[in-house]
Amino acid sequence: MISPLSASSAIRRRLLNIVAARQNLELLRALDDPAQVALDDVLREIAVPGSPVAEMDPSKLAAWQCIVAGRSINVIVGPPGVGKTYLISNLVKSIMVETPDARILVSAQNHETLVHMENELRDILAGKASIIVRVEKSQVSVEESTLRQSSVSLLQTASQSAGDRSALTQNQSRQIAQSLRPVDNAERSLAERVLRDTDNLMLRSADVTLSTASSNTIEEMIADGEQFDWVFIEEAARANGAELIGALLLGNRRVMIGDHKQLSPFDTVERQRFYDPATAAELLVDAQEKLLAISDLPPEVDEALGVLKSDTFLLEDVLAAAARLEEPFRTIAEREDEREVATGRPSSISTALLEQSRMHPAICDLVSNTFYKKKLVSSKRVREREQTVGVVNGLPASPIVLLDLPSLSVARRKTFEQKVKKSYKNEVEASALIDAMKGLKPIPGKDGRRPTLVVLSPYLAQVNHLERRLSPFISVEADALFGFASPRGNGKFVYTSDSFQGGEADVVLASLVRNSIHVGTRALGFIKNPQRMNVLLSRAKQKLILATSRRFIKNAVSGIDPDGVKEEFRFLTQMLDEISQLEKTDFPRVGMGVTVVSVDENGKLTP
Repeated sequence: MISPLSASSAIRRRLLNIVAARQNLELLRALDDPAQVALDDVLREIAVPGSPVAEMDPSKLAAWQCIVAGRSINVIVGPPGVGKTYLISNLVKSIMVETPDARILVSAQNHETLVHMENELRDILAGKASIIVRVEKSQVSVEESTLRQSSVSLLQTASQSAGDRSALTQNQSRQIAQSLRPVDNAERSLAERVLRDTDNLMLRSADVTLSTASSNTIEEMIADGEQFDWVFIEEAARANGAELIGALLLGNRRVMIGDHKQLSPFDTVERQRFYDPATAAELLVDAQEKLLAISDLPPEVDEALGVLKSDTFLLEDVLAAAARLEEPFRTIAEREDEREVATGRPSSISTALLEQSRMHPAICDLVSNTFYKKKLVSSKRVREREQTVGVVNGLPASPIVLLDLPSLSVARRKTFEQKVKKSYKNEVEASALIDAMKGLKPIPGKDGRRPTLVVLSPYLAQVNHLERRLSPFISVEADALFGFASPRGNGKFVYTSDSFQGGEADVVLASLVRNSIHVGTRALGFIKNPQRMNVLLSRAKQKLILATSRRFIKNAVSGIDPDGVKEEFRFLTQMLDEISQLEKTDFPRVGMGVTVVSVDENGKLTP
């Protein structure tokens, strides 16, 4: 639940960024369509990346070359497991090698993404005198932030070298000591000033700054006129235009990386309704009065709202542009796909990474053929990867196991799915998944690492139910569930599929939940969303165990689209067709790509 104060702060921050962007019309035009804005040749020659890593696959090499050639905004489409972090970290290293004084900003909406990126950068830049600073998300207190921890570490280093009087005066040494160990209010006040100054020094001295898009630091850097040679935005497809503008304003060169075939910005469907002219006109009636409650808004906001209220034609143009900017990454990527088809030439703006190293080839085939027009392929590394997931008790060795429940339309029981507030749970699917889980055997790898396991569902009520059912089997202290480790090393094994985008595990068990006698889009619920389904199916590295009812999905889709002409439901038909095809496709060491296991009405697996 977002507090009114937090909402007010977020609105204020985004409006300030949008007002600031008015001074940069080139950026606004580029966000709408990068093809209409040329990159200044002078900028193209600043902090140029060097040669790419020799072992990069052809799609990464093409992306690298496209970025070096430079456009006002470069867009990199990154399907699951293709190594987006690997590409960015190597680009950053290359830039730093060629231009040691370059300044780079890496931004993302998701905090975990930045943590992963920071770890990659520290590994790849190890041994180099590079300052990497990660600014925490806004909700974290200053004292707990990683930026503050970096400042404290710097002061501790300075304190330890305090014997060198040529570097520090006696007064400076005393101030540092007091800042690290204040004993009264006066010293605590001094400590806060010293630490705040050190925070600012760290930010302005950093070679690489990592910050969430929602961080106050973005707004402060814009106000201070800060500028970076490069801005990389990870998971850009999950951010709307208002969230992207802040970080983009700070960059001379801009690269957005994401995948519009995974999750969209939060509430994007609901937000699109506000771009209807009639709805917008209704909202504008008292918008100026409502925004008065937010302090320190620039006068341009009030002036713009007044003009829009009085000019219907301008309002319609603005709404059309705003609708496109609601999902700028998707808009740009899809427009460039259309241009490639129309011209027969590859885009100079948007490139796609197409070789993945996460999923077993059978899982990759399911994802690639369902969502990526069969273009996503498996690397040699993933084809030859060590297998660390075994099976016992008759569980099939196939990389994909479908636990196939009967459709409620032919079952004797009254219900499978149960509504819980605004969500759903399916106790039978939960029982089937736990039964299957007991047939898994973790095999430590040559490096001693235990394989990881996660349980996913698109429905929060099912996640809560599974957490309760699995609680007796989980050891948080040992980070273990049936011998498997948790995917994030925190003893947590159950997530909604939305919250696990960007994550991966050796074994993924997934519950789709829905199974009723109804047909139509309401019967399918979250299953009808291709982006959610893509995320859910593409997290597994070695084994995917999926609990659902094939017959229910077929009946529901047939009831909606009996002639098979509706594009938005075609992915479900393709998914089921691909599962059938993989039942007949043999893979080395594991047999068929898919094995279907029948499940009875009580959740028991039947031979």
